[in-house]
Amino acid sequence: MIEGSLEEFAKNPVVRQVLDRIPGMKDGFIQEIVGVAEIAAPTFFEGERAQYISRRFREEGLSGITLDEAGNVYGRWPGKGDEKETLLVVAHLDTVFPLGTDVTVREEAGRLHGPGVGDDSAGLAALILLARLLKQHRIATRKTVILAGSVGEEGLGDLKGMKALMDRFRGQVQTVIGVEPGPLGRIVNRGVGSRRFKVTCRTEGGHSWGAFGKPSAIHSLGRMIAGIAGIKVPQDPRTTFNVGLISGGTSVNTIAPAAEMIIDLRSVDQSELLRLEAQVKELVEGIAGRDRVDVSFQLLGDRPAGGIGDEHPLVKTIEAIHGYLGIKSVRQASSTDANVPFSLGIPAVTLGLTQGANGHRTDEYIDTAPLTLGLQQLFLATAAVAEVMGEG
Repeated sequence: MIEGSLEEFAKNPVVRQVLDRIPGMKDGFIQEIVGVAEIAAPTFFEGERAQYISRRFREEGLSGITLDEAGNVYGRWPGKGDEKETLLVVAHLDTVFPLGTDVTVREEAGRLHGPGVGDDSAGLAALILLARLLKQHRIATRKTVILAGSVGEEGLGDLKGMKALMDRFRGQVQTVIGVEPGPLGRIVNRGVGSRRFKVTCRTEGGHSWGAFGKPSAIHSLGRMIAGIAGIKVPQDPRTTFNVGLISGGTSVNTIAPAAEMIIDLRSVDQSELLRLEAQVKELVEGIAGRDRVDVSFQLLGDRPAGGIGDEHPLVKTIEAIHGYLGIKSVRQASSTDANVPFSLGIPAVTLGLTQGANGHRTDEYIDTAPLTLGLQQLFLATAAVAEVMGEG
């Protein structure tokens, strides 16, 4: 972390040189974003984009470029100190858009428009430029820096890539910086945990007239949903639930033999999350028993909650960087790759790069003007945590 003031840190000749150079890289930053965004990468289908990032990392001078079994891609900038003191900087490869979506990017009036143009194409492009800065300015750092593109951050990807990365680098990574499109100034220092289940009800079924009175999987599922809707959850720590998908039944005149729902449980507190899960399961199993239907739970997603305090040195360092650059800091809780290091007791934050809107929609856009500040922020955060020593 930074010792002394940020102003003194920024007087380091190599740090100053990089900060002065970054404004001239804006057009290149935009080109990198477009290059990434126009490669489709739905969750579980990130391979082509990972290959592209692998090539760009190699071209920009990172060493040890690896495509791992999970599908992640990463490379390293070796430090001058112990390899067990490593900073991981990560952006996710996947998007929420299915294969076949038109991912063409359009630039207009200071904005880039297109599905996934921000989330997280901007983050991946920033890693490419960060690698370029480290190489071209021959920056020497005490800690090793690993730049990584992770799979499975969105939806039911269940943070698969980040879990694999933390397993791979267990005992080496001391700090994690996640990179997301925005908003610029956001500091995610608390992870919203989630537990996602498919709940399936099964029974005999039968004719709606001739077998009237026999258990219906749909009727039971409806009672379960109504019961869940009545659960009281705390506002602090914030805890939520949602039944997002339901399906089942055979025809209008058939007593449903099967029905299912997919439920999302969330909290910023892991113990509260598990308490809510137990409450939901008790309610569902109670209704199933009274209705004489079979019920099963299938875990679809497990994102651990956790975080670091507002006074943690990593948070204070990022806030100092924001103050130096004239960026307003906003601390937030969210569900990002940082959830995994949080759960392991490893300090982490996720940072935003720019402003934009309509995330997870095909009309997503980001503003290009703030990208310079976003990249300066990321460089300073990397330089501070990895402990820049000067030129190598």
